Amino acid sequence: MTRGTSRARRAATMSDDDEVCTRAATASDGEGEGASARSRGEIAALDETKTSKLMALEARLAEKDFIMEPSAIDDVRAYVSAGGAPSTAIELLSENYRGYAAMTTLAVHWLKVTAPPRRGANTSPIKVSAALETRGIDDGDGEATRTPTGGILTSGAGKGTPRERAATTETEARFDEMYFLEALVREKFDANKADAVFQGRPPAWLDGLFKSERGRAVLFSLAESNPNCLLISCAIQHAWQRGMRHEVRALGPAAAAYFSIFHELLADHIKGIIEAGDDDERRLDFEGRLKSMCCQSIGAYVFGQLMLATLGRDTDKATSKSSRAIAARLSEEIEEAAASLHGAATVRRLAPWLAASAADATAKYATADLLSSRPVGTSTSSVGQIRDSGALAAGDLKKLLDLYVSSNVEKKPSVAPLRHPDVLYNLILEAFKWTVDSGANRLRSECFELIALAASDDETSVDEVKAALTEAVAIVENAKRGEMPEQASVDKVFAVPCATAGIIAAARSALTNEMYHRVVQVGNANSVFLHVLGEVAKKHIGLQGVVLEALNAIIQSCGRSYGDELAISLLDLGCDLVAAGHVMPTITAAANSWLRTLDPSQIRYFANEVLEIAGPPYSRDFAVVMIRLLDSANSRKRMSQTVDDFVEDVRVNRRTFHPPLSLAEVGVLDSLSR
Repeated sequence: MTRGTSRARRAATMSDDDEVCTRAATASDGEGEGASARSRGEIAALDETKTSKLMALEARLAEKDFIMEPSAIDDVRAYVSAGGAPSTAIELLSENYRGYAAMTTLAVHWLKVTAPPRRGANTSPIKVSAALETRGIDDGDGEATRTPTGGILTSGAGKGTPRERAATTETEARFDEMYFLEALVREKFDANKADAVFQGRPPAWLDGLFKSERGRAVLFSLAESNPNCLLISCAIQHAWQRGMRHEVRALGPAAAAYFSIFHELLADHIKGIIEAGDDDERRLDFEGRLKSMCCQSIGAYVFGQLMLATLGRDTDKATSKSSRAIAARLSEEIEEAAASLHGAATVRRLAPWLAASAADATAKYATADLLSSRPVGTSTSSVGQIRDSGALAAGDLKKLLDLYVSSNVEKKPSVAPLRHPDVLYNLILEAFKWTVDSGANRLRSECFELIALAASDDETSVDEVKAALTEAVAIVENAKRGEMPEQASVDKVFAVPCATAGIIAAARSALTNEMYHRVVQVGNANSVFLHVLGEVAKKHIGLQGVVLEALNAIIQSCGRSYGDELAISLLDLGCDLVAAGHVMPTITAAANSWLRTLDPSQIRYFANEVLEIAGPPYSRDFAVVMIRLLDSANSRKRMSQTVDDFVEDVRVNRRTFHPPLSLAEVGVLDSLSR
């Protein structure tokens, strides 16, 4: 029984083990099938990825002229490594080759051949004709020049004189592929599309564009017309941060939009103005750049004025005087330029913000009210423009004076607001405005008080300025009666510039007033006024521009209405200005303005007198203006020996002028010599 029981137990145990083994085998079979399915899925996914990669590579290889791309060989290797057939890659590249690069080079060469020669005033028509007939036909060795297949320079390259070789190189540099690409970019440039490159990660080619000198040049040339373009801004910042500051400086106002660059450009321009010294052309160039960059926006204007104010507060004893003078002059010129761009009212509203104290700000508000109807600037913006000479408001004038006669010293402003050229200029105009009765000018005493405060300094007291102003009024009253002033009185007035400016203002106000010509014995009075103005031109270089402005206004007002005698006397005053050294502004005014109101014979008289004063060698600018003046006055050969000598001298030496005379100017010169 015991044995039977043992067998039964062993049988039960074996059956249990078999069941476990069976289950285990079944489970392992299931797991094997799952793994096989997973492996098949992975293989299918790999095949799909490989197929999509091959398709993407085939699409790139099938692009037009893809074989010319720098990455072409890398894409071919990737295609073959991914299982693609090499023959397929070769077939795709060869079938889609179009040769656009060679076609472009050929078209560019055709443009070189067919472009007309550059012509100037000294170009010989015979040489131009010969160049057109022979270009592209013979290479100089008796062999015909074949049509190039791309990238081939002209067969005559390297031949001829150095000037001819330089001209050839210039033409080739101008008509290369990049030239036309740059022209296309400039024509089609869209700032919004260009800025789209920064949506996401910037493309790899962007860094190469910024590093390319020609690429930067194209972007910089578009900076002024696209001031808010992010791509151009990044290019400017890139060049500035990497030391290519000469390129950024050449941009001028476009670069000044960035305040991180603005102050350095301003310092460079001021340094250039100082270093220019007596070189007027270079100085005017720097001043023009400075005004342009400071006036491109209201923010730039305010920032520039604040920096100039800082320069004017220089405490170094060796440089403080010159720094203040330069800062004051540049500030005035920038203000005048800003007023012409943004309006006089806007500029005057900003003036109190730039004041040194609260009291000065109050005074600037008062001067803004006083000058609300007057233009900004002490000179005309264009030759021949007559400034407004309307009366200043008596209430505004007295309000301004009350600020300076106040007993409260703490609230009394400095004289800086009164010394502003606009304020001083208009106070002088008001004080010396012509009236039939000398006592009719009721605001003269208030104007004299303010002028004396503004003009007094350590060397000249307020009382001395008032005395000179009173003496100037006496000279004007004597001039009305045709009495020539005594030399002692003239010397006293000329010692104070603002009193001298008062005589100029009085002469201008009188001679441009129709009532003056009716009431006064104008014959003698005119002679006295113009004599005094001539003396001012000789002795006060700083007031020559004011004399010329007055002369322009008088000629426009009088013209030929009051006889030839007055016209000739006015032209003699112009000759006095020329003799005193105020040459180019005077003859330019004659060419631009006086021609419209004076007789051609009178203009010929003036031109002849100027040429009697001036002598060879003549500068290009002088010659150009005088040629235009003589032509407008209908001058011809043998009318004047002086004019004939001038024309002949210019004809002989015109090839030395730089830049050369234009074809039109050469034509006028030829007509004057016949």
